[in-house]
Amino acid sequence: MITKAKIESLKSARPGRFLVVKFGSLGDIVHCLPSVAQLRRAFPQAEIDWLIERKNRIVVDLSGLEVRLIPIDTYQWRNSPGIGSAKEIAEFVWALRTDGYDCTIDFQGLVKSAFFAYLSGAPIRIGWERDFLRESVSRFFYTEVVTPKRIHIIDQQMELLKPLGIDPDWQVEVPLRATDTARRSVKKKLEGLADYVVINPGGNWKTKCWQAERYGELAARLINDGLPVAVTWGPGEESLVRNLVRSAGNGVREVPTSLEELVALCEGAKLFVGGDTGPMHFAAAAGTPIVSIFGPTSSDRNGPFRRDDIVVERRLPCRPCYERDKCPLEHWQCIVDITVDHVYEACRKRLELAG
Repeated sequence: MITKAKIESLKSARPGRFLVVKFGSLGDIVHCLPSVAQLRRAFPQAEIDWLIERKNRIVVDLSGLEVRLIPIDTYQWRNSPGIGSAKEIAEFVWALRTDGYDCTIDFQGLVKSAFFAYLSGAPIRIGWERDFLRESVSRFFYTEVVTPKRIHIIDQQMELLKPLGIDPDWQVEVPLRATDTARRSVKKKLEGLADYVVINPGGNWKTKCWQAERYGELAARLINDGLPVAVTWGPGEESLVRNLVRSAGNGVREVPTSLEELVALCEGAKLFVGGDTGPMHFAAAAGTPIVSIFGPTSSDRNGPFRRDDIVVERRLPCRPCYERDKCPLEHWQCIVDITVDHVYEACRKRLELAG
């Protein structure tokens, strides 16, 4: 149990030193931002370090949070075994161990993240109770555990701050803001397009992907309503875009982006349409109105956070299954049964709510 005296000592005797552990994915990092913002507000003089995958640091950079990032590449460590990697890991662990942290908060809930929390040497290590961990053995590395009362992952991560005397503030938002360079680049790519709808057909997992041809039909209907459509995508999703454009016919603007440019693209959009992916969470953090299509994952836990945003889904007894590559029951109804009419009507409703 963390006493009130210990919390006060972190605030007053000297600036506390906190380590936040959250590696990724991109959407996961977006979800963690409000909690870290609350930690900063509660401990304004503290030093807060964030252990993060190198490829995901851009999210925190665009948020403007006052933290020091410690980027690592666990993928390279796992897939490039050798003396060089072993030496790099050893040096990193030694540096982490000697940094003098007072408290580590594991927002990831994996064995590797909990182990890094333990390696930090912090006397206070906070994580979720066993039943709420992705890998239950992680529990052994924590000194303080939290049983969350809420469902959405943003809420659950805020609750991890309770042992530090921080009551969740559900109103906290941390917007992502594009750089001026990214805004100029996107403006050039749009070639005068304005008041547009962004469609992102990717899903990362095969089971999350609504059919590209249906996205194309949706785009054609929106264009027919006088709404310009810009389609964007991530690495390896080019075939989805080709099928979308072929189905839509003329009028869709193809806008490839970097992550910084994606935020800039979303800043200027009237609406974002896509699945449960990092780009959808980027759009939400940029303040863009959202219509999101959910299949095997839980919108209650991972859906867009604003009340006015709309999720299109089938409430089936087999959901959520979180299967990445195939439907366990081989019917795919959670995604196949969502029609173009369903999504189009959601788009019209969300645009009306946005004014």
